[in-house]
Parts: sequence; structure tokens; C-alpha cells
Amino acid sequence: MSEFRQNPVTKHWVLIAPSRGKRPDEYKTYSVMHGVPETDAKCVFCPGNEHLNSEILRVGINGQILSSDRDRPIESDQDWQIRIIPNKFAALEKVPIQRRKDFYVSYSGDGEHEVIVTRAHNEPVALQSITLVELSLKIFIERIKTLSQREDLAYVQIFHNHGRDAGASLVHPHYQLIAIPIVPPHIHSEILGCYHHFQSHQSCIYCDIIKEEIGLKERVVHENDHFIVISAYASRSPFETWILPKRHSARFEDMSEEEIRHLSFVLKITLGQLYTKLSDPPLNFYIHNMPIKGRDGAGRHSAHEEKAYHWHLTIFPRITIWAGFEFATGIPVNPVPPEVSTKFLKGE
Repeated sequence: MSEFRQNPVTKHWVLIAPSRGKRPDEYKTYSVMHGVPETDAKCVFCPGNEHLNSEILRVGINGQILSSDRDRPIESDQDWQIRIIPNKFAALEKVPIQRRKDFYVSYSGDGEHEVIVTRAHNEPVALQSITLVELSLKIFIERIKTLSQREDLAYVQIFHNHGRDAGASLVHPHYQLIAIPIVPPHIHSEILGCYHHFQSHQSCIYCDIIKEEIGLKERVVHENDHFIVISAYASRSPFETWILPKRHSARFEDMSEEEIRHLSFVLKITLGQLYTKLSDPPLNFYIHNMPIKGRDGAGRHSAHEEKAYHWHLTIFPRITIWAGFEFATGIPVNPVPPEVSTKFLKGE
């Protein structure tokens, strides 16, 4: 039976329409990494081609900084595991901050656009070692903290595109970081939703979602001491998955060492389930976090908003296409109920 469901945080609607769907295993599209070689001499991210990019940071397997000098000549290095480089086709550029408000409102496209590259050409995050995933998470935290020192920036967004249908122009595994002078509307909507719930109930809505899902159990994909993985109640697409920290925290960068280890495990396990069950589908995942402390592009977030918000990571497989209804109404149609997605991913 079809059912409209509302996201409890943003109040946005989705339409769950199982009669339009197929069996979950029929949503396999194509394997993103099928036939991809271990190295590619033409790939600008592969070892041996380091000289093709300038470099912000180079990190070894144990987290040691091998290089952090933008002006140092770029050399090949057999030891690096992660490189951070400026995006050659950046969506943003370093320009003076200007804001215009006549009839139309505009803001200069100032910011940072970085690429965080892992070494192996044919090793998606789902197949990487937990050690490497953990190292990547620590690099995310380091970059968030570094860029948060900038007075002109308000928000740091980290995301991963896997496959051409998810927006990846290069198959070599990499993450992207975009730091911008404004708070994205969707983040602002989430913060408002959390704040309104906190005002009414004196509790965090994401903490309440965790309690609800643990009690119901029908959408829990995985759980450990520090994190819970759920199929989102109002999933916008088949297999939309949320990873939520059990400890209430507004900021990704405030994780403890133990929490980072647990997150690297659940992220790898969850991506591995999608990789195996759906034969390596195209997908995005991204972190939603509080804006930089004290700045939101217009003013300051209150202590109550900090107390009310709960950072989280969303995994979004790209296996359906928006059509006329979705674009006309803004209501996504999801043909696979999240309860069905959960059972499929768990092998039940």
C-alpha cells in the first residue's frame, strides 16, 4: 500500500510506493568498479602521477604527515596512503567576500574545494581496510578543524561520490571537501527542525529517533556500542541509510578515538552490505554537521541550537531517477519501503 511519510526533522514528505517497485535485488544497476585495473597510468590520482597536481597534505598509513608544503616539488612516494589536493575544477575560488542585495541577492563564490585521495585505484571505500577508513575520518576531522579557523567560512561539507550516476567524474576513490561562506539551506532546515523539537520536548530529535528505532527494530541495519545504522523512515530513495552516533553530539569533529574506530567499522560494514547485495551500486555519502562555531553566514547559532543538533552520516544509493512528479512537487517517490530494504541488507 502506498503511504506518504514525513521526515520528522525537516518535515519534508516522501511517497513510499511499493506497487511501483521491483524486488530489492532487481535494483542492481552496474558495478562501478567492475574491470577497473589496480593502477591506471592515465589517472591523475594514481601513484606515479603526483606531479600532475599541487598538494596540500600527504599522509602515510600510520597517520604520519609525509608532506604539508604546497611549495615543495611534487615527487612520487611509495609510502603515501592519502593525499589532499586542490580541486582543479573547483566550484569555488578565493575571491573577496561581496554580498549584493537589490531585487536579486548574490554572494561571491569564495571558499575552498579540496579532493582527498586514497592510494589504490580500484579499491572503493567498501573494500578498504578499516585502518584506512579510520585514517580518512581523522583527516576529515583535521581539515574541518583547520578550515574552521578561517573567518570567511561558515560551513565545511565532506562528501563522497561513487560512480558516474553519483557525480564521480573519475573512478579512482576520493572524497571531496567544500568549505563555503554560507550555511546550506538543507542544514539550516535540519537545525531549525532540531531546535523546534528541543523547544517542545526538551530532547534531541535524533536521540529520540534512535530510541524509537531500537524499540521497533524493523529498520535497524546494524548497531554497536557507539553507533546505530538505520534505513531512514522517510527514505527518499531505495536503501537510503543513516549512521547516527548514540552519544549526543552536534559536531563530527568532537568524536573520541574510540568513536572514530567504531564509525570506521560501521561505515565499512554498511558500504560492504550495499556493495555485496546490490553489486557495487553508484552512491553518495555525506556528513551533516553543525556550522563553524560562532558563524553561520549571517549571525551566531545559539547554545540551544548546539544542544539540539545531532551530527549524522547519510548514504544515498543512486538507483532510481527523479521524473515529472518528483520535480513538480518536490516529493520523492521511493518504490522500496525501508523495512524491506533493512531485511534485504541483513539477509533476512
